Amino acid sequence: MAQLQQLGPAAPIQPVDLPSFQYSLANVRVGRSKLSNLADALSGINPALEQFGRLSLAKQQLEQEQAERIEKEREEAMAKGREAFFSDPTGMSESLKSAARRGAETGVIPEAQNVPFLIGGSQALGEVLVRRDYRAMLRDLVSDTVDVETTILQNRKAFLERQEFSNPLVKSFIVDSVLDVEDEFRKNVQSRLDDVQVETNKRSWLELGRDSMGQAIAGVVDINDPTIQRWINHPVGIFKGSRKFAWDNLIKEDLKEGLLTGTYTPSQVTGFLDKLSEWDIGGGVKYADAETGNAILEFRGYVEGQRAVLENKAKEKINLEYDQALTTASLAFFAEYKETGTISEDTFKTQTDLAIEKVPYHKRQALLADIRQSYSSQGKLKDEATVVVFDDLNDLIEDGTDTDFTKSEIKRAVNSGQITQEQYDKLNIRLENSRSFDERILKNASYIELKADYNEIITGFRRSKGIYDFDPQSTKNFFQTIDSTGKDISGEVEDVLDVTRTVYGYIKKEKGEPRAKIFLNRQYRVFDRSLRGALENKFNKLIAEGNSTEQAREFVLEAQDEIAKKIFDTWVTDSVNVAKTMYGLK
Repeated sequence: MAQLQQLGPAAPIQPVDLPSFQYSLANVRVGRSKLSNLADALSGINPALEQFGRLSLAKQQLEQEQAERIEKEREEAMAKGREAFFSDPTGMSESLKSAARRGAETGVIPEAQNVPFLIGGSQALGEVLVRRDYRAMLRDLVSDTVDVETTILQNRKAFLERQEFSNPLVKSFIVDSVLDVEDEFRKNVQSRLDDVQVETNKRSWLELGRDSMGQAIAGVVDINDPTIQRWINHPVGIFKGSRKFAWDNLIKEDLKEGLLTGTYTPSQVTGFLDKLSEWDIGGGVKYADAETGNAILEFRGYVEGQRAVLENKAKEKINLEYDQALTTASLAFFAEYKETGTISEDTFKTQTDLAIEKVPYHKRQALLADIRQSYSSQGKLKDEATVVVFDDLNDLIEDGTDTDFTKSEIKRAVNSGQITQEQYDKLNIRLENSRSFDERILKNASYIELKADYNEIITGFRRSKGIYDFDPQSTKNFFQTIDSTGKDISGEVEDVLDVTRTVYGYIKKEKGEPRAKIFLNRQYRVFDRSLRGALENKFNKLIAEGNSTEQAREFVLEAQDEIAKKIFDTWVTDSVNVAKTMYGLK
């Protein structure tokens, strides 16, 4: 107490400034001790601290709400950027520039200066590029792709290196679109591979039956042969429309090719069609279902309509093959007879086996009999051989083979006894006339130019000393300009589909470009031979009428344009008919 009294009366206490309240110890109740007054003053601190804690929590909540609002505004701005891009994908850049300029001039910050807004536009652009350019990039690779994943990785890397995807926010945004496009690509490639496999299986099935079906058509085996039955009922041949598929792509093609080349006669074909229509492929099921049966009937109508032409063609081919086979055997017999004075049985057997393979099945017995007769008549072999050699040498002259070469062959033949002196004189006269025609007409500049002109008209490019003066890929051949009536439609053909209206385009579409090129080259050779033959006949006729070779030359060169025009007109009609007969041109 003594110590407290020595301190003297308490000095007045100044007010303390605490957050949100004022407290003064000056208002001390009279009569209370200093310690009591201090305790009262300290008792006001806790409520002040509580009030301060409440203020801090409110501030944190306010800051969180503000952050959430900013993020929401950011997302809305990015969405608005995407919408702006999709509404005006080409003009966005210019509009943003204009808006920025107005904002700078007026002091108002435009929406286009909002970074999230701009990023949203970039993301929208990125998505469009993925769904347009990346999809197109992969779509172009569908037909050639085997390793899908490697192709995707390579092209994705190249695509994402574009400047438009340099922003990570843009690149992360387009991930889903990239994956969608790549999944689409995977499905397209797999679909193509599936289609290729299906088509491969079908073609394999056709090839499996090609030989045995060809033997059935030729009459070598019966259509009910076990080999053919196994083929038609092979598991890979069990698919919708398999019988019609086999008819269109194997049987009909074989029949038509055989008719056109003379391998099959119309009677052979119609007889086979009868068997095919009634063919039981197992369990009472007929090969000729409704669709296939109608196709067989339609083809029968074609055969009957072309019977006369096809019969003659078949006879000509068979007779030619027959004569060639017999001639080949006879020449072999003669060669051995001339050298040894006899013909061995081994030679006879070898030549017989080779010959009968060259003729149709039904002509083999007759050919064998003729070969035996040739073999047994050794005394006549020399006479027969001279006729054959004479004909061969005559063909060299007809074909326009180099006259110097032909001359040497004729001399060699007479010196070796292969032809008689009389035959030599005939060939030599013919050759000299041909040599004169060759020198005076074929080597004349006007004829060379005429031939070059028609070569350009027909094939689409000019040939000069083995060099092509025009690119055949950039010029049209004659059959790329006319339709099935021979009419020039080159001015009407505007797109890829129209091309099939032309003779060349039709053959290319139906049979492939190699056959179309074969047709073009073959028909050009037909025209070339026809023109040469007509001019040579005119030349020889003029000489036979008493004109000199020089006079004949002048007459022919004057008339060659008119002669070529007449031949060309006839050739066009004949060529179209050939295309109709061989390739089904309509």
